[in-house]
Amino acid sequence: MTSDYKVLPSTPYPLGVRREGKHIFASMISDVPDCGILLYGNTEEEPLKIPFPINGRMGHIYSMKLQGIPAHYNGYRLYKGDTICSDGYGTCYASHPYGEPIESAEMMGLLEGKRFDWGGGVKPDVSFSDAVFYGLHVRGFTMGTGSKCRHKGTFTGVMEKLDYLQELGITSIILMPAYEFIEHEKENRSFLNYWGYKKGYYYAPKASYAASTDPCTEMKQLVKACHEKGMELFMQFYFTEDVLEPEIIRILEYWVMEYHVDGFQIMAGHINIHIIEKAPSLADTKLIFREFHDTEHSDVRVPKKRNKRLCIYLDNTMKDYRRFLKGDEYTLEAAMYHFRKNGRKVAYLNGIADYNGFRIADMVSYDYKHNEANGEHNSDGSNHNYSWNCGVEGPTNNRSVVQLRNRQIKNALSLIFLSQGTPYLFMGDEMGSSQKGNNNPYNQDNEISWLDWRNLTKNREIYQFTKELIAYRKAHRILHMDDYLAGTDIMGCGYPDISFHGLELYKPVFEPYRRELGILLCGKYARERDGKEDSMIYIACNMHWENHTFALPKLRNGETWHVALQTSKENVEIKQESIEILSRTIVVLEARRLDGAILTPIK
Repeated sequence: MTSDYKVLPSTPYPLGVRREGKHIFASMISDVPDCGILLYGNTEEEPLKIPFPINGRMGHIYSMKLQGIPAHYNGYRLYKGDTICSDGYGTCYASHPYGEPIESAEMMGLLEGKRFDWGGGVKPDVSFSDAVFYGLHVRGFTMGTGSKCRHKGTFTGVMEKLDYLQELGITSIILMPAYEFIEHEKENRSFLNYWGYKKGYYYAPKASYAASTDPCTEMKQLVKACHEKGMELFMQFYFTEDVLEPEIIRILEYWVMEYHVDGFQIMAGHINIHIIEKAPSLADTKLIFREFHDTEHSDVRVPKKRNKRLCIYLDNTMKDYRRFLKGDEYTLEAAMYHFRKNGRKVAYLNGIADYNGFRIADMVSYDYKHNEANGEHNSDGSNHNYSWNCGVEGPTNNRSVVQLRNRQIKNALSLIFLSQGTPYLFMGDEMGSSQKGNNNPYNQDNEISWLDWRNLTKNREIYQFTKELIAYRKAHRILHMDDYLAGTDIMGCGYPDISFHGLELYKPVFEPYRRELGILLCGKYARERDGKEDSMIYIACNMHWENHTFALPKLRNGETWHVALQTSKENVEIKQESIEILSRTIVVLEARRLDGAILTPIK
């Protein structure tokens, strides 16, 4: 039956093996002339071995087109001489049980041939100024106790939780590496790569993250489900130093074309980001980079009437806000910068916790890392966590400590959601999840890294506060402007767009012992979609361990200050010209007219 197949000439690109209609196209790099493909059927028969033809060689690239191969030959590997190897450019791989040790040569590629119906939907294209990002590990997100998912640890499991994320207010999801990678190699059985930050098979979704035997279709179903709910899906890609800009562009192009992915967080310190950013095929794709310090961004293209596409995730935002939260000296100027930070050409992603380092609940519960479970004698992970345990190391039943920790968690959330940049949450921080003090659980495929959904009930107060905080941010344009706030009264209305204060108005004080900061945002500079200007908002941050009285900005006739949000449970008394803010508390005040209306009509 197989003797009727034909080997025809083909082009060397794209590299890899793929099925198109009734043909199979194969292309590989080899410095061994004796190379080819092994095709596996659905029986116990020996694989069909087909060498690349001599006339299909261009340098070290070999290519061919196969015609007449029976459809049941759906699996494949490549060979070079006597060595069997996997296809590093494969677009789909056979699944193996998660965590099962495997060698790269055992990775069997699958030939796709299915069409996917995307329907008539379009990408949501949420602007960075309107977005709320949520990072998650596909497996860890739903494997934990209480997830109530039918398909735990999979793309389908994430789909089962989209209603939850939408209700929380999330607009954009970032998946930790969800492309194919080997998490447990036979040659190093003691090492489990739970996170996936290593060289991977960049063109294929991770098969063990699929509830079915078809990870490609399941991944597309996840993207489609996100889009139907108006949510975006971003993917993290960790590129090793041997993967250069042209190949990175091809990989990103493939995911945009084949999977309709909305954007990427690219982790590769060796590349020139402008080469990636200027690729014409990625002109509509959002890109997030870490630690990009070109403050002028003169080379970044932002077409008129288009959303910003480039976003920067700076690690110093996390460090500075953590130090401000715990009441360190010399932190006010950095806090002011991050409250106001918003690029004209690029966006900034603001997070206070992520997959590495302490989670929000742990940074208020531990002074020191507790990574003993990693098997490295607690020597791995950062020693600089900028954390404070609020008086007791680790879990406690001390009521006053628990209350203080809950307030500090709310303070941390308030810092990122009340700042001008784009807020970023990592999974479970909205419900006070803990990793038991482990700040580097890269090899922990267990309850340490899995999200415990029982926290949704246990820490309901934190979840409700997060939900209200997100809703409040979305309701007030002045909290998430598209452009940079100048800090001056450019409208001549009597108020700057943003101004900073200490205990006295317009007098922030930067002595090392000062931990009090007021931020006034003038709603006249932000018009809502219903044709009204936004409210005046005053954010009082007291990160000191003592209560302090803040002078309040004067309002226009007929307006008074009202408490919109606060991180402490105690009642706040607003006097005519001042307000007392309790220790380690953030209070958001909003100007309202005496008749109770919030927004002031445009004059």
